[in-house]
Amino acid sequence: MNVPLIIIMIGLLIFGAHLFNGLFKFTKIPNVLILLVIGIVAGPILGFVREAHFGSIGPIFTSITLVLILFESGTNLKIGELFKSIGSAFLLTLFNFIASAVIGTFVAVTFFSDIDFLSATFFGVIIAGTSSAVVIPIIKQLKMNEKGYTTLMLESALSDVLCLVIGLALLQAMKQGVFEMGDILNAIWKSFLFAFLIGFAGGFVWSIIIRFTRIIENSKVMNLAIVFIIYGLTEYLKLNGGIAVLIFGITLGNAHLLQKTFLKDVFPSKELLENEKDFFSELVFIMSTFFFVYVGICMKFGSVGVYLLALLIVALIILIRPLSIKLLVRTKMSFKDLSIMSIMAPKGLVPAILASIPIQYGMTGGDNIQMLSFAVVLLSILICSILVIILSQNPLKIGYLKKVLGYKEEVEIAENTLKEELPSESDDGIDFNNDSDTPQEQDGF
Repeated sequence: MNVPLIIIMIGLLIFGAHLFNGLFKFTKIPNVLILLVIGIVAGPILGFVREAHFGSIGPIFTSITLVLILFESGTNLKIGELFKSIGSAFLLTLFNFIASAVIGTFVAVTFFSDIDFLSATFFGVIIAGTSSAVVIPIIKQLKMNEKGYTTLMLESALSDVLCLVIGLALLQAMKQGVFEMGDILNAIWKSFLFAFLIGFAGGFVWSIIIRFTRIIENSKVMNLAIVFIIYGLTEYLKLNGGIAVLIFGITLGNAHLLQKTFLKDVFPSKELLENEKDFFSELVFIMSTFFFVYVGICMKFGSVGVYLLALLIVALIILIRPLSIKLLVRTKMSFKDLSIMSIMAPKGLVPAILASIPIQYGMTGGDNIQMLSFAVVLLSILICSILVIILSQNPLKIGYLKKVLGYKEEVEIAENTLKEELPSESDDGIDFNNDSDTPQEQDGF
């Protein structure tokens, strides 16, 4: 192992990620796509590095990245926008999850003779969600309207839970040959409710303690430590750590609201300072950089036929999303924001990790499930990134979105005229809405 060379490569990756981010305003190519391609070239194509080189550190690394992304996103959420978006996010998650699962199940059971209905359902479920680790960096780079950002972030977090809980339950059913719907529903509500309570209680208590920790040197690292503890404790109890960390971040980010209640004298709470938020923002940027390269390294390539079927699945999922946006998102948004929401369906490491388990158990059809899952992950990120490039230039280029979403030219012209008359807070040329309440002030992920 050439240690100096590895350190140089790490430095080049971090430097390159900042460079790619700066070039986004000119190229409109998301960092996610470039870093993913770097991982694919360095891993599966050239063989410089393999998934096996990471050993047991790989899954830990992906978990840490997801934890930081969800926590940092939670601290930037305003509770008012959260309440406005939670209803749409829940319905959007449910609709798209069920529709995507049906599409994946149908394709798997129709085109693979060695995959039975239960195994096909398992495949459909694990590829039905959107990945928080992919969605959040992309929409941050696009600087969406806060309502759209919040809805997409919540959808990705909620669907991650559904993928994990239902996927693992189906996996157990595949092993035992017994399917119990009651057990699955029971596991879902427990995972959501208790993870929520742990996150809220942890955020409430820490908002009281945090003012005492600031007298300690390097106290920002203590915030990181408590985030890991909240996540680890929740996962140890076999609940969803991602939801707990997200709620923990939202509670800390809105702790000032407690000072407007009778609790202000009994529990003088404090929220994160700007420099503490900046600390997490930098961590998220660095971890996200390596995460997407790692995803590329982990990619496994199957036959052309597998990729054609994966392309069919991704295309059908993306074609259905605009319908759900049209029906379920009631908040007034610009056509550009609605268009972004309509194509934001990238998959992440959740299906890649779960799809590898049937092979470990020696289940029939495990190879095809794994290859098809990896193909869906890769193509969904690739297609999503390409559509982002197109939408960044001109969303009206995609006629299907214009037709389904009901684009009204006179309304858009009036809105754009108003925005031109108002002073802009950003001159980077990529802020679709120039909303002053957007939670992403910084460059980068």
